[in-house]
Amino acid sequence: MKYNVFKRTVLFLFLVLFTTLNYGQTRIKAMMYNILNYSDSEVSQNKTPFLSTILNEVNPDLLMVCEVVDEIGSDYLFENAIIPFNEDFEKAPFEENQSGSNSLQQMVYYNSKKLILEESKVITADTRDINQYTFKINTENAESNPIRMEVFVTHLKASSGENNRDKRLTSIQSFVSYTNTIANDSYVLFAGDFNFYTSNEEGYQYLIDDRNPIIMIDPIDRPATPFPEDPNIADPFEYYNSSSIYFWRNNSFADIHTQSTRTSNSGLIDDSGSTGGLDDRFDFIMMSENFNTSSDLFYVNDSYQEIGNNGNCYNSFLSNTNCSGTYSQTLRNALIEFSDHLPVVMEIETPENTLSTEVVSTIKFVESNSTQDYLNIFLTDNLDKNNIKIYTTNGQLIQVKTQANTSDNSLMIDVRHLSKGIYYLSHQKLKSPLKFIKI
Repeated sequence: MKYNVFKRTVLFLFLVLFTTLNYGQTRIKAMMYNILNYSDSEVSQNKTPFLSTILNEVNPDLLMVCEVVDEIGSDYLFENAIIPFNEDFEKAPFEENQSGSNSLQQMVYYNSKKLILEESKVITADTRDINQYTFKINTENAESNPIRMEVFVTHLKASSGENNRDKRLTSIQSFVSYTNTIANDSYVLFAGDFNFYTSNEEGYQYLIDDRNPIIMIDPIDRPATPFPEDPNIADPFEYYNSSSIYFWRNNSFADIHTQSTRTSNSGLIDDSGSTGGLDDRFDFIMMSENFNTSSDLFYVNDSYQEIGNNGNCYNSFLSNTNCSGTYSQTLRNALIEFSDHLPVVMEIETPENTLSTEVVSTIKFVESNSTQDYLNIFLTDNLDKNNIKIYTTNGQLIQVKTQANTSDNSLMIDVRHLSKGIYYLSHQKLKSPLKFIKI
């Protein structure tokens, strides 16, 4: 019996090693961010270095933003924050808002080594447009077996009250109606500042209705308590407004709040943001159901994150030293300076390799990608060794401990403190993370 268990264990480790060493794959990290009235103004220019800090920490491949004031601002952001972060990034065509009277725009920037933008469109909706971007994953088999993804970005009507909820619902209805015009097996991401106060909102419920042409799901699936059914209550949103039980604005959802990062704007470069402390979940990336069922392009389990939220900052300001945790003080300082919202991210993966990749020529494992104590790597391009990061399979950042170099291009990484399992080695210049095993 013990021998059979041993054989199964060895076989499992062999399969894991074989998969790690021979199975090509590409991860794409999508990031949605409300960038707070961004233009080419002096205020926006002065806060731009904080965005550089955020991008270098998060390392997204697809950056979706809202609250860009104009094309000049979009270009300034691209040239002064995004290109310095990753010169392989490109920007989508800028589209002036055609809906309502609000001037704030949506925009997308993307890693051209992983994504090819094939088409962009505008869907008019209540308050603001819904921007659509058709991407093809830049895989080795992109011509013979293309994998496409439809990305939608919007910014729904803000504030509480029945009239504003109706406007959010109307925009969601426009989106759902539009999905009738695309293939029902399309991979779809729908992202934005949705301004939903609760999963009980009509717009949220309409979006996740399983009768829709394309079924959309919330990757983290954290609904608030449903309103009690009472025919005598005409508007439960107003009736139960004083109780946080039925809304996301309570401490039990502290780890998924994205707005507001501030209790005061005093002393901040951009003092136009909302205040009140971190207490609402307004920012979303929703995905089509097939990301959970497909083997060609799929959601990486537990990769959805509210960047900067350590889960202990309810109704407080993000840079509060009491809000410490996985996300560093440096990152939280940058986030509170740059915007009154937090970015949200999620990762998707395909078993296909991207067409142009520098992984093999940039970082190599010496001898093996599995170890009990030290991971020996070789950096062929003299990369900045201080920017190497280790992540768990659910996206948690692990502290990197290094040893003295044996040469200018080699590095010993101490992994003795890690539990046994699979991890990812990342660097901002890598096109996809490298998998290794702590045995």
